[in-house]
Amino acid sequence: MAARLFLEGLARPLLVVHAIGAAALVAASTHHLLWCRSYLSGRFVRVHAERRFALIVSLLFVGNFVLGASLYPTYKVRVRAEYLDSQAAATDEARLRQAARLGPPDSKKDAIVGQSLMPVARTFDIKEHFMALAVAVSLALLWLSRRAHPQDEPRIAPLYVGLSALICLSTWSGAIIGLYVTMVRPIG
Repeated sequence: MAARLFLEGLARPLLVVHAIGAAALVAASTHHLLWCRSYLSGRFVRVHAERRFALIVSLLFVGNFVLGASLYPTYKVRVRAEYLDSQAAATDEARLRQAARLGPPDSKKDAIVGQSLMPVARTFDIKEHFMALAVAVSLALLWLSRRAHPQDEPRIAPLYVGLSALICLSTWSGAIIGLYVTMVRPIG
């Protein structure tokens, strides 16, 4: 019997909460970018709400990052090592899927070779590193929104909007990559 990993028994419900948090983060970061883009033309409307969204984005980012990190041991062993890194596991699953659709292979021409899933695993690794950097960027944007807002320092408007755009891009790409990996092989 395999040893239980940290929070493995809660992996699926935590993954659902993580996905909901990611959706909220995508929405909040997109709102933030849309509300602060007018700063580039010197118009400072909805400043109070935009500052609130900077706080919401940072809190959601940190919370979702911590939640994802709590799922990481289960992902690393049960998904990455046991499936994505294993050519034999991918081949076995391809065989099972074909047997369910068409019946068992009856000749050498029906031999199945599983597709390598290493690119999926590597893409997820890149996403995780990028998300770690994006958490720091969201905290920097939060700090700027409280200490050196473009309304008070108009010359930093391009930096401010650029950080918001980077956060928005990272949340969208992280959510899409996370959903793709989960479609290939979910936890549990």
